[in-house]
Amino acid sequence: MTLQQRAMDVMERLPDEKLAQVIQFAEFLSTNINASAEQNGEREEGYIRKPGILKRKMEMADDFDATPECFKEYM
Repeated sequence: MTLQQRAMDVMERLPDEKLAQVIQFAEFLSTNINASAEQNGEREEGYIRKPGILKRKMEMADDFDATPECFKEYM
């Protein structure tokens, strides 16, 4: 029996709720495989995400951690 046949055999016995979780996990694994293929340059079709594309495009205020005036009365 191949791995695919074993997986199908097990999935046929699962209730719909558990089957949905299996499908989500399989999609997650597939996404990770595609992501690692992109990192290795193996995937050419479609959009390839590039880390750091928004670097230096956003600024954080100097008083980011300061409590806003409107909340000081609650403290």
